[in-house]
Amino acid sequence: MTVLPDLLNAPLILDKARPVHFVGIGGIGMSGLARILLESGFKVSGSDITRNASTEKLASMGAKIFNGHSAENLPDNAYVVVSTSITNNNPEVEAARTRKFPIAHRSSLLREILHGESLGHTHTVGITGTHGKTTITGMTGVALTAANLSPSIIAGGILPEMDTNAVLSANRQYAVAELDESDGSIIQYTPEVTVISNLELDHADHYTEGLGGVIGTFEKFLSTLKPGSKVIYNVSCPQTKALSETPPEGVEAILVSPGDTFNGNEAQVTYWLKNARHHGHGAYQGYVYKNRGLLGELHLNLPGKHNLFNALCAIAAGDQLGADFDAMTAALRTFTGMKRRFEKTGEFNNATLIDDYAHHPTEVRATLATARDITKATNGRVVAIFQPHRYSRLKALWDDFAACLDEADVVYITDVYSASEEPIEGATADVFAKSVSHPNCQYFTTLDEHGNYSFDVLRAELKKISQRGDLIISLGAGNLTQLLRNWD
Repeated sequence: MTVLPDLLNAPLILDKARPVHFVGIGGIGMSGLARILLESGFKVSGSDITRNASTEKLASMGAKIFNGHSAENLPDNAYVVVSTSITNNNPEVEAARTRKFPIAHRSSLLREILHGESLGHTHTVGITGTHGKTTITGMTGVALTAANLSPSIIAGGILPEMDTNAVLSANRQYAVAELDESDGSIIQYTPEVTVISNLELDHADHYTEGLGGVIGTFEKFLSTLKPGSKVIYNVSCPQTKALSETPPEGVEAILVSPGDTFNGNEAQVTYWLKNARHHGHGAYQGYVYKNRGLLGELHLNLPGKHNLFNALCAIAAGDQLGADFDAMTAALRTFTGMKRRFEKTGEFNNATLIDDYAHHPTEVRATLATARDITKATNGRVVAIFQPHRYSRLKALWDDFAACLDEADVVYITDVYSASEEPIEGATADVFAKSVSHPNCQYFTTLDEHGNYSFDVLRAELKKISQRGDLIISLGAGNLTQLLRNWD
């Protein structure tokens, strides 16, 4: 059992005289919040099972980092912040309850940073949806920065240009934040401008009732927005389009479309992306229209047709805040993408190595389509290594996963990354690989005889088969990210 349910909407009153302790500080979401507090003058400490680049950076900024979880890690009179993955029997949580220290979910802290009296911002942009929210958050932050709005940025990934997942604004006028829907905590926030990129079933461990649970959570989130708020809906997604048709009273619905047409009342669409076309190396360009008037051209060097739509969402959010279109598009033209989103990690034997966070069928399909665009020019193959993330997700989306790997020429399926879930009978990687109809798909174990992850044998296999022009891509949100890094 997690500590989440009794912590949502808990009051959060921060005081710089009181230290803040993060349980699980190394996670990408938690480390960004810790960084914001450090830069705001708070005393910060935190613990995690292992140290990583995020914890090392926080330590260099003055945070006290502990390896492992222990009651002794808690500072006196601490305010304790936890993520959804932290359970009630965590020794630091148990100690905090015994000592009557206040405990808050990380979403309560983000709510304070966005909307609170002590840390809040005047204008807030929330980016959410099943896919694309990390990239859209990064794009929006970069675009607003280029337009001289100097926003705080809190993302679920690293912005390579800034080498961080969190940026603190000097004047706290504008903030752009990724709003996570995975655990239902999105209901904590009331941004002035919201982008909903799309809605599909994901996080089946939380949304056990299926897609209806996801939609119900977003309906609740929208119902709490303040009058005068604006919500940007992707009308090419049936679920977000349906939500846009019944906006809460006093909330403005702004519709964006990634194509020339959609099935609905086209007169209502505010932002259009038209004449999208490939211009090389998997990247796209197109024209942005607002209310039937041409704003200008959008040209990306970041691979992926889906990223052109992500950029449209960023532009729509910025435009609603009065940001200059030309400044935004100039910044997006040089945007290199978020870390672990089609990230080039190296080359081997004239093949390109790419690591991608895709762990949902829709994301896998879009990422492989991008890879195929690139290999058309290199005459190489797309070699995909897919690590299913969570048994519950694999079971819930089994058929969709089995069908989404067709764009690859060669497919390897590795063991499920459990993310602390218990195995589900029948929902294993070896069984899944047998259900994939791809003619060149095989299961390849990445567990050694002790049950520990090891990528050495798979790495050797990939080196053996690699050819000039190939694009070798790892797909998954787990530790598969280690596979294609630091090759000789």
